[in-house]
Amino acid sequence: NASSQEFAEHYGVAVIPARPYKPRDKAKVEKAVQEVERQVLAPLRHEQFSTLTDLNAAIAQRLKALNERTMHGYRVSRRVLFEQVDQPALTPLPSQAFTFAHWKQAKVNLDYHIEVEKHYYSVPYWFVQHEVRVKMSEQMVEIFHDGKRIAAHERCRLPHRHTTLPDHMPPEHWAYKRQSKERFLAWAQQVGVQTTRQVESMFERKDHEEQAFRTVRGLQSLATQYGTARLEAACHRANVFGIVSLRRIRSMLQTQMDKEPLPDNAPDVAVVEHANVRGAQYYC
Repeated sequence: NASSQEFAEHYGVAVIPARPYKPRDKAKVEKAVQEVERQVLAPLRHEQFSTLTDLNAAIAQRLKALNERTMHGYRVSRRVLFEQVDQPALTPLPSQAFTFAHWKQAKVNLDYHIEVEKHYYSVPYWFVQHEVRVKMSEQMVEIFHDGKRIAAHERCRLPHRHTTLPDHMPPEHWAYKRQSKERFLAWAQQVGVQTTRQVESMFERKDHEEQAFRTVRGLQSLATQYGTARLEAACHRANVFGIVSLRRIRSMLQTQMDKEPLPDNAPDVAVVEHANVRGAQYYC
Protein backbone atom coordinates (compact mmCIF):
# COMPACT_ATOMS: atom_id res chain seq x y z
CA ASN A 1 0.00 0.00 0.00
CA ALA A 2 0.93 3.67 -0.26
CA SER A 3 2.04 3.97 3.38
CA SER A 4 4.47 1.02 3.10
CA GLN A 5 5.85 2.40 -0.15
CA GLU A 6 6.41 5.80 1.44
CA PHE A 7 8.20 4.19 4.38
CA ALA A 8 10.53 2.28 2.04
CA GLU A 9 11.27 5.36 -0.06
CA HIS A 10 11.94 7.49 3.03
CA TYR A 11 14.56 5.08 4.38
CA GLY A 12 15.90 3.95 1.00
CA VAL A 13 15.07 0.26 1.33
CA ALA A 14 13.40 -2.25 -0.96
CA VAL A 15 10.34 -4.17 0.17
CA ILE A 16 10.29 -7.70 -1.25
CA PRO A 17 7.31 -9.44 0.33
CA ALA A 18 6.82 -13.19 0.39
CA ARG A 19 3.89 -14.76 -1.39
CA PRO A 20 0.77 -15.37 0.71
CA TYR A 21 0.82 -18.72 2.52
CA LYS A 22 4.39 -19.45 1.29
CA PRO A 23 6.54 -19.39 4.47
CA ARG A 24 9.44 -21.04 2.65
CA ASP A 25 9.91 -17.82 0.67
CA LYS A 26 11.38 -16.39 3.89
CA ALA A 27 12.67 -19.51 5.59
CA LYS A 28 15.54 -17.71 7.35
CA VAL A 29 13.13 -15.21 8.86
CA GLU A 30 10.84 -17.98 10.06
CA LYS A 31 13.83 -19.78 11.59
CA ALA A 32 14.93 -16.62 13.40
CA VAL A 33 11.42 -16.13 14.81
CA GLN A 34 11.48 -19.71 16.05
CA GLU A 35 14.84 -19.15 17.76
CA VAL A 36 13.55 -16.07 19.57
CA GLU A 37 10.46 -17.91 20.73
CA ARG A 38 12.55 -20.79 22.09
CA GLN A 39 15.54 -18.93 23.52
CA VAL A 40 13.92 -15.67 24.69
CA LEU A 41 10.17 -15.97 25.22
CA ALA A 42 9.83 -19.59 26.37
CA PRO A 43 12.18 -19.25 29.40
CA LEU A 44 10.22 -16.20 30.55
CA ARG A 45 6.75 -17.69 30.26
CA HIS A 46 6.49 -18.50 33.99
CA GLU A 47 8.07 -15.26 35.19
CA GLN A 48 5.97 -12.43 36.61
CA PHE A 49 6.82 -8.77 35.99
CA SER A 50 5.29 -5.79 37.75
CA THR A 51 6.28 -3.22 35.11
CA LEU A 52 6.84 -3.12 31.39
CA THR A 53 10.36 -1.82 32.05
CA ASP A 54 11.25 -4.98 33.98
CA LEU A 55 9.85 -7.18 31.19
CA ASN A 56 11.80 -5.33 28.52
CA ALA A 57 15.00 -5.60 30.56
CA ALA A 58 14.59 -9.38 30.88
CA ILE A 59 13.92 -9.73 27.14
CA ALA A 60 16.93 -7.55 26.29
CA GLN A 61 19.22 -9.69 28.47
CA ARG A 62 18.19 -12.95 26.80
CA LEU A 63 18.22 -11.38 23.33
CA LYS A 64 21.80 -10.22 23.87
CA ALA A 65 22.79 -13.76 24.90
CA LEU A 66 21.13 -15.15 21.76
CA ASN A 67 23.02 -12.74 19.50
CA GLU A 68 26.34 -13.47 21.25
CA ARG A 69 26.00 -17.25 20.88
CA THR A 70 28.16 -18.85 18.17
CA MET A 71 26.16 -20.34 15.29
CA HIS A 72 27.43 -23.78 14.25
CA GLY A 73 27.07 -23.26 10.51
CA TYR A 74 28.89 -19.91 10.50
CA ARG A 75 31.27 -20.43 13.48
CA VAL A 76 30.62 -16.84 14.53
CA SER A 77 27.81 -15.10 16.40
CA ARG A 78 24.98 -13.06 14.93
CA ARG A 79 26.53 -9.93 16.40
CA VAL A 80 29.85 -10.55 14.64
CA LEU A 81 28.10 -11.22 11.32
CA PHE A 82 26.14 -7.99 11.70
CA GLU A 83 29.31 -5.99 12.39
CA GLN A 84 31.17 -7.58 9.44
CA VAL A 85 28.44 -7.66 6.79
CA ASP A 86 25.43 -5.49 7.56
CA GLN A 87 26.81 -2.56 9.50
CA PRO A 88 29.32 -1.39 6.83
CA ALA A 89 26.50 -1.30 4.25
CA LEU A 90 24.20 0.85 6.38
CA THR A 91 23.63 4.49 5.40
CA PRO A 92 22.87 7.36 7.81
CA LEU A 93 19.26 7.80 8.82
CA PRO A 94 17.35 10.68 7.20
CA SER A 95 17.46 13.94 9.14
CA GLN A 96 13.73 13.66 9.78
CA ALA A 97 11.96 10.58 11.07
CA PHE A 98 9.26 8.99 8.95
CA THR A 99 5.76 10.33 9.60
CA PHE A 100 3.09 7.70 9.20
CA ALA A 101 0.04 8.73 7.18
CA HIS A 102 -3.18 7.27 5.88
CA TRP A 103 -4.27 7.68 2.26
CA LYS A 104 -7.68 7.92 0.67
CA GLN A 105 -9.29 8.74 -2.66
CA ALA A 106 -11.56 11.80 -2.84
CA LYS A 107 -13.46 13.90 -5.34
CA VAL A 108 -13.20 17.68 -5.14
CA ASN A 109 -16.58 19.22 -4.32
CA LEU A 110 -18.14 22.07 -6.29
CA ASP A 111 -16.97 24.44 -3.54
CA TYR A 112 -13.33 23.36 -4.28
CA HIS A 113 -12.97 21.54 -0.92
CA ILE A 114 -12.42 17.91 0.02
CA GLU A 115 -13.63 16.26 3.22
CA VAL A 116 -11.42 14.60 5.84
CA GLU A 117 -13.21 13.37 8.97
CA LYS A 118 -15.99 15.96 8.53
CA HIS A 119 -13.55 18.87 8.12
CA TYR A 120 -13.17 20.53 4.72
CA TYR A 121 -9.88 21.56 3.10
CA SER A 122 -9.48 23.69 -0.02
CA VAL A 123 -7.66 22.91 -3.26
CA PRO A 124 -7.13 25.26 -6.24
CA TYR A 125 -10.59 25.90 -7.68
CA TRP A 126 -9.72 24.59 -11.16
CA PHE A 127 -9.57 21.04 -9.72
CA VAL A 128 -13.32 21.03 -9.02
CA GLN A 129 -14.87 17.60 -9.76
CA HIS A 130 -11.41 16.01 -10.19
CA GLU A 131 -10.35 12.82 -8.43
CA VAL A 132 -7.48 13.39 -5.98
CA ARG A 133 -5.42 11.41 -3.48
CA VAL A 134 -5.41 12.63 0.11
CA LYS A 135 -2.55 11.99 2.52
CA MET A 136 -3.52 12.35 6.20
CA SER A 137 -0.93 12.44 8.99
CA GLU A 138 -1.37 13.60 12.57
CA GLN A 139 -0.22 17.13 11.72
CA MET A 140 -0.91 17.60 7.99
CA VAL A 141 -3.41 17.01 5.20
CA GLU A 142 -1.86 16.92 1.72
CA ILE A 143 -3.77 16.60 -1.56
CA PHE A 144 -2.25 15.14 -4.73
CA HIS A 145 -3.42 15.11 -8.35
CA ASP A 146 -1.63 12.98 -10.94
CA GLY A 147 1.20 12.44 -8.45
CA LYS A 148 1.78 16.18 -7.84
CA ARG A 149 0.97 17.88 -4.57
CA ILE A 150 -1.60 20.62 -5.20
CA ALA A 151 -2.44 21.61 -1.60
CA ALA A 152 -1.21 21.22 1.97
CA HIS A 153 -2.92 22.24 5.21
CA GLU A 154 -2.31 21.90 8.92
CA ARG A 155 -4.76 19.30 10.13
CA CYS A 156 -7.80 20.59 12.01
CA ARG A 157 -10.01 18.33 14.14
CA LEU A 158 -13.02 20.67 14.31
CA PRO A 159 -15.96 19.08 12.46
CA HIS A 160 -18.12 20.92 9.92
CA ARG A 161 -15.55 23.71 9.51
CA HIS A 162 -13.55 24.86 6.48
CA THR A 163 -9.83 25.47 6.07
CA THR A 164 -9.42 27.63 2.97
CA LEU A 165 -6.35 29.26 1.43
CA PRO A 166 -7.00 32.54 -0.45
CA ASP A 167 -4.88 31.35 -3.40
CA HIS A 168 -7.36 28.50 -3.94
CA MET A 169 -10.38 30.80 -4.35
CA PRO A 170 -11.93 31.83 -7.67
CA PRO A 171 -11.41 35.57 -8.31
CA GLU A 172 -15.02 36.43 -7.45
CA HIS A 173 -14.80 34.62 -4.10
CA TRP A 174 -11.50 36.28 -3.26
CA ALA A 175 -12.96 39.71 -3.99
CA TYR A 176 -15.89 39.00 -1.67
CA LYS A 177 -13.59 37.67 1.06
CA ARG A 178 -11.55 40.88 1.02
CA GLN A 179 -14.58 43.11 1.69
CA SER A 180 -14.41 45.38 4.71
CA LYS A 181 -15.72 48.76 5.80
CA GLU A 182 -12.21 50.20 5.55
CA ARG A 183 -11.80 49.03 1.95
CA PHE A 184 -15.17 50.44 0.91
CA LEU A 185 -14.40 53.80 2.54
CA ALA A 186 -10.98 53.88 0.86
CA TRP A 187 -12.73 53.37 -2.49
CA ALA A 188 -15.29 56.10 -1.72
CA GLN A 189 -12.54 58.57 -0.83
CA GLN A 190 -11.02 58.04 -4.26
CA VAL A 191 -14.37 58.93 -5.86
CA GLY A 192 -15.02 62.05 -3.83
CA VAL A 193 -16.18 63.73 -0.63
CA GLN A 194 -19.89 63.31 -1.37
CA THR A 195 -19.59 59.61 -2.16
CA THR A 196 -17.60 59.15 1.05
CA ARG A 197 -20.33 60.89 3.03
CA GLN A 198 -23.00 58.70 1.43
CA VAL A 199 -21.06 55.49 2.16
CA GLU A 200 -20.48 56.55 5.77
CA SER A 201 -24.22 57.15 6.15
CA MET A 202 -24.99 53.73 4.71
CA PHE A 203 -22.78 52.09 7.33
CA GLU A 204 -24.19 54.25 10.15
CA ARG A 205 -27.72 53.06 9.41
CA LYS A 206 -26.86 49.38 9.86
CA ASP A 207 -26.45 47.52 13.14
CA HIS A 208 -23.67 45.41 11.61
CA GLU A 209 -21.31 46.78 8.98
CA GLU A 210 -21.59 43.60 6.87
CA GLN A 211 -25.24 44.50 6.24
CA ALA A 212 -24.11 47.51 4.19
CA PHE A 213 -21.66 45.64 1.97
CA ARG A 214 -24.20 44.76 -0.73
CA THR A 215 -25.51 48.34 -0.88
CA VAL A 216 -22.03 49.83 -1.24
CA ARG A 217 -21.19 47.26 -3.90
CA GLY A 218 -24.23 48.61 -5.72
CA LEU A 219 -22.66 52.08 -5.63
CA GLN A 220 -19.48 50.63 -7.09
CA SER A 221 -21.51 49.12 -9.93
CA LEU A 222 -23.08 52.52 -10.60
CA ALA A 223 -19.60 54.07 -10.73
CA THR A 224 -18.63 51.52 -13.36
CA GLN A 225 -21.83 52.07 -15.35
CA TYR A 226 -22.12 55.88 -15.20
CA GLY A 227 -18.65 57.03 -14.20
CA THR A 228 -17.31 58.35 -10.93
CA ALA A 229 -18.07 62.01 -11.74
CA ARG A 230 -21.79 61.38 -12.20
CA LEU A 231 -21.91 59.15 -9.11
CA GLU A 232 -20.28 61.93 -7.08
CA ALA A 233 -22.87 64.40 -8.37
CA ALA A 234 -25.74 62.03 -7.57
CA CYS A 235 -24.37 61.43 -4.06
CA HIS A 236 -24.04 65.19 -3.61
CA ARG A 237 -27.70 65.65 -4.49
CA ALA A 238 -28.70 62.78 -2.21
CA ASN A 239 -26.71 64.21 0.68
CA VAL A 240 -28.26 67.65 0.24
CA PHE A 241 -31.75 66.19 0.52
CA GLY A 242 -30.84 63.78 3.33
CA ILE A 243 -31.29 60.72 1.13
CA VAL A 244 -29.41 57.52 1.96
CA SER A 245 -30.62 55.03 -0.62
CA LEU A 246 -28.98 53.06 -3.40
CA ARG A 247 -32.30 52.82 -5.22
CA ARG A 248 -32.81 56.60 -5.17
CA ILE A 249 -29.27 57.31 -6.35
CA ARG A 250 -29.71 54.82 -9.18
CA SER A 251 -32.95 56.56 -10.15
CA MET A 252 -31.17 59.94 -10.22
CA LEU A 253 -28.58 58.58 -12.62
CA GLN A 254 -31.14 56.85 -14.82
CA THR A 255 -33.20 60.04 -15.14
CA GLN A 256 -30.09 62.25 -15.34
CA MET A 257 -31.30 64.20 -12.31
CA ASP A 258 -27.68 64.34 -11.17
CA LYS A 259 -27.10 66.83 -14.00
CA GLU A 260 -29.79 69.22 -12.74
CA PRO A 261 -28.64 72.25 -10.72
CA LEU A 262 -29.09 72.04 -6.99
CA PRO A 263 -31.33 74.53 -5.16
CA ASP A 264 -29.63 77.57 -3.66
CA ASN A 265 -30.69 76.62 -0.14
CA ALA A 266 -30.73 72.99 0.98
CA PRO A 267 -33.95 71.92 2.71
CA ASP A 268 -33.92 71.57 6.48
CA VAL A 269 -35.50 68.11 6.33
CA ALA A 270 -35.25 65.27 3.94
CA VAL A 271 -37.74 65.61 1.09
CA VAL A 272 -38.84 62.67 -0.96
CA GLU A 273 -38.20 63.34 -4.64
CA HIS A 274 -41.08 62.05 -6.69
CA ALA A 275 -43.22 63.42 -9.53
CA ASN A 276 -46.40 62.83 -7.51
CA VAL A 277 -45.21 64.79 -4.48
CA ARG A 278 -46.29 68.46 -4.72
CA GLY A 279 -44.35 71.23 -3.08
CA ALA A 280 -45.60 73.76 -0.51
CA GLN A 281 -46.26 76.32 -3.26
CA TYR A 282 -49.08 74.11 -4.56
CA TYR A 283 -51.11 74.94 -1.47
CA CYS A 284 -50.43 78.68 -1.51
